[in-house]
Amino acid sequence: MPEAYRNVPGAIWEICKPLVENTSFCQQNLVISDEIKLNHSAIFRIRVRWLNPNQFDYPCLLITIENRDESVKNLALLEVKKYQLTPREAEIWYLYRANYSYKKIATQLFITVNTVKKHMKNIYLKRQDFYE
Repeated sequence: MPEAYRNVPGAIWEICKPLVENTSFCQQNLVISDEIKLNHSAIFRIRVRWLNPNQFDYPCLLITIENRDESVKNLALLEVKKYQLTPREAEIWYLYRANYSYKKIATQLFITVNTVKKHMKNIYLKRQDFYE
């Protein structure tokens, strides 16, 4: 790793490296994106691109780090309000949006899979009604 980038964490540097090593990408609007998985519940989406080279005296990278779980949670919260879901439907919808299976949702919430299916059916009906 070059001296100028020594403070960049290794996993992020590996994503930045192709852009830094090939400066011809500096003139292009190329975005490199990848995910870093710290553990099952901490997955970060990393996006890297060059900033407009005409705006700075030297080339600069823009690195965007997004906590995927928080993004899903925020999206689910917006959908809960949008579709006017009940508190229980909201719990189920959040877990569903976080890629939990019906069985995992049932286990997490101490309900049966059939109860999850019933709530999901109601959620889909509310979503369908919203767009009609």
